[in-house]
Amino acid sequence: MSVKDEQFQDIYKSAESVLDVISSNASEGEVNCQLSLGTMTALKDSGMLSLWRPKSTGGLECDPEAYALVAELIATADPSAAWIMHGVAASWLVLRSASDQLVDEIIASADKPVIADTYNKPMQGEKVEGGYCLNGYTPFASGSKIADWIAHTTVVDGRMLLTFHPAGTLEIKDDWDTLGIRGSASNTVVAKNIFVPEHRAIDIMGDVTPSPRFNGALYRMPTAVVPVGIAAVSLGTLRTALDCLNDIAENRIPFGGSSTLKYRHLAQLHYGRALSTYRASRSYMHECLRDNFKTAEQNLEFSSQSKADMVLASTFVLQNCADAVREVAKAAGTASIHKGGGIERALRDVEVTSHHAFGSESRFASVAQAYWGLDIDFPLIEIE
Repeated sequence: MSVKDEQFQDIYKSAESVLDVISSNASEGEVNCQLSLGTMTALKDSGMLSLWRPKSTGGLECDPEAYALVAELIATADPSAAWIMHGVAASWLVLRSASDQLVDEIIASADKPVIADTYNKPMQGEKVEGGYCLNGYTPFASGSKIADWIAHTTVVDGRMLLTFHPAGTLEIKDDWDTLGIRGSASNTVVAKNIFVPEHRAIDIMGDVTPSPRFNGALYRMPTAVVPVGIAAVSLGTLRTALDCLNDIAENRIPFGGSSTLKYRHLAQLHYGRALSTYRASRSYMHECLRDNFKTAEQNLEFSSQSKADMVLASTFVLQNCADAVREVAKAAGTASIHKGGGIERALRDVEVTSHHAFGSESRFASVAQAYWGLDIDFPLIEIE
């Protein structure tokens, strides 16, 4: 499905229909550090957790640009909700290389399975009869407390695997109490002599040979497309901050003034900078996604530079959206500092997203390495 399809318009309308529900439950997610039942139900029922699930298994199979548009919209209501969408979508992309047995298990586990994933510090695994014995811990397992499955990286004999566990298998530490993206339940997961059957492991550094169920162009995209999900969160967060500033500028009279904020030149300057950053970042990312999806549609090979381009676009979005929200806060002044306000939350959320490994400032250097033919320090650029 692409943005040109009528079906996409239906999906976008479906996303619009749940914005009020998701927005009204956002504060509960902030307090409890996990999305509310109401938000999760809305995400499932509206199809937001099926955007990268293949059509052959009942999913919607949106192309990356279509996904980015929908995820950005959901992020305007609650960035943490869009963050969970990202984790589930990324997992479906990786499952293209999974055994049919694992995919069948995931489909059978729930009507709209929630898959928590983390590519952070890998656990250690030992090969045993029929599978692997795992020990260790991995932080940032987004969606861990509300997931039907949890996937994390594991090193076994020098190979990097993504291992999948049904809910209740791993210990979940109650350690997610953060500045922003609080509703994502990105807790640390712990394994103590946990057995994982061999069919529940994917060699993420190996060649990608999608199963017949994953035969669309989406599943020919390199893994470097995954950061788009986080970039969409940042764009939606900035969009919300801009909307909040519009309201403040129209209605608030600054201290010592006689007219509303919109008449102040400094506020106008900061707003103009932030708005142009939003538009430029969004346009750049969408152009990059369109160009690379054409490569997938034509079944052509992706170069290291092509993969790096998607990481570069996502990094540009994350870093510049964080800067732009700060511009919004400067324009709003003390109207941005009140806890629970739209700009205050946007400041916290973009600060967290800007530090994600998939789009942190250091990724600019990773892209340069790909362009200059050097050893690349970010594996996502090199894997298929």
